[in-house]
Amino acid sequence: MAEQELQQDTQTPKTIAAIDIGANAIRFIIAEAFPDGRVEVLEQLTQGVWLGKDTFQRGVLGAKTMRAGIDVLRQYRHLLDQYNVEHVRSVATASIREAANADIFIDRIRLATGIEVELIDPAEEVLYTVLAVQDSFGKNFKTTRKNILFVEVGGGNTLCSILRNGSVINSQSLNIGSIRLRETIAEMTESSTQNINAMMRHEINDVLDAAEPYFPLDGNDYFLAMGGAPRLVAQQVGKLDPKSGMLEVQIKDFDAFVSRCLKMEPSDICHRFGIPFQTAETLKPALLTYQEILRRSNLESFLVSSVSMRHGLLAALAREVWGLENTYFHNEVLESAKSLAKRFHVDIPHAWNTMLLAARLFDEMQAEHGLQPRHRLLLQVAAVLQTSGKLVSNRSFHKHSYYLISNSEIFGLRQTNTEMAALISRYSNRSMPKPSHSAFMVLPSKHRVIILKLAALLRVADALNNGECPPADQIHCEMNEDEWIVYMPPCDDFLLKCRVLESRVRLFEDVFGMRVRFEIRMQQS
Repeated sequence: MAEQELQQDTQTPKTIAAIDIGANAIRFIIAEAFPDGRVEVLEQLTQGVWLGKDTFQRGVLGAKTMRAGIDVLRQYRHLLDQYNVEHVRSVATASIREAANADIFIDRIRLATGIEVELIDPAEEVLYTVLAVQDSFGKNFKTTRKNILFVEVGGGNTLCSILRNGSVINSQSLNIGSIRLRETIAEMTESSTQNINAMMRHEINDVLDAAEPYFPLDGNDYFLAMGGAPRLVAQQVGKLDPKSGMLEVQIKDFDAFVSRCLKMEPSDICHRFGIPFQTAETLKPALLTYQEILRRSNLESFLVSSVSMRHGLLAALAREVWGLENTYFHNEVLESAKSLAKRFHVDIPHAWNTMLLAARLFDEMQAEHGLQPRHRLLLQVAAVLQTSGKLVSNRSFHKHSYYLISNSEIFGLRQTNTEMAALISRYSNRSMPKPSHSAFMVLPSKHRVIILKLAALLRVADALNNGECPPADQIHCEMNEDEWIVYMPPCDDFLLKCRVLESRVRLFEDVFGMRVRFEIRMQQS
């Protein structure tokens, strides 16, 4: 009987919450998380605070704006206590991330409310948005071999991703947003409304032109719009699409709606549609951004989703609190790295083989390095992009690889993780870390150790992949006193692999305190 009660208790849902501190509002959602990762929303709130206006206009958050934000979060703190929330994740995006006094604001929030706010970068925003979309599609919309372009125009950034069969094949965060655009143009001119609209279109198209070579907007089968602006449009001119269960808007109806709105003042928009004045002020730049992206997509209609980044954040938190490993995006991260490698003209088959060998060595030596699955993913990303610097020059290409990777956006990786992958790539060839390598030396010691362990493994994988590449599943490792022996099947270029290993073995010896050598293991008949 007691055992049954204990089992029932472990199945009791946990109360979780997510807070999204955005450019024009602070959004709050409370839910119950079940052991299978399922989420049931209990309450959602949104309160407008125009944080982005200060950041995108002056580069800092004003005292009045910070007080307004803290007041809202105090109210949310009260609700967290009322619901007895066990786990909460609070994140801030571009409007806080780009403010010079972001650390001060975050500290004031912590002292006033006890809420720990985490700054997330655009790659994470895309990840959580994709998670929300995938969850939504999983319930309503099944497609086969179809490309779905989804776009969310936020206050500071525009998030774009392409899904095929539910998996991300390309993603990008564009540096345009409704508040950023509005404040940028306001600084430049006091022209007529017509001229301001034209200038905003010009600014939007400049960004889209720059992104088009590596994120083409045409050639997709569906367009999914997210955010308050498309939801407003869908309420006015949309019709229910029975196939997806979402509202669908025809492009001709959307263009007509945009034309009407561009002629209206914010006060008229506010009165006509019953929306807050702050939202009305950012409606035009948001609509113009969607319109220019839609024009390039060459589609006749688009779908409108009711989900947002915070729903994905909540879904990830639900899995985390029940100990369910979030490996769902590992394949998407590797595909993003592969897409980036293609852009840098990397030899993809060779790089992919190196990645498979590196992952195999990671698994075989698990007891020795003691790292986590997330570190295995960083090793794989570094292996795929390791030779990207050859696009710049064969000479010192490892340095160029570091620069290219660290300044790139890889879906699903935080900037700190991208930086680590870049350093793994850098030290997998030639030089060892030196005191003058500031990018490496400023990292916490535990991160430096992880980078060196993974770079050492990648050097061994590189040596294995010289000449004929052995199948990764036929690589086995054994420890024999003070050395690691890597066994492989017979091959004609065994001596070449051994010579390459000899030139790169020092880092492995320094990090793991033992030698490593290759041996042939004859297959049993």
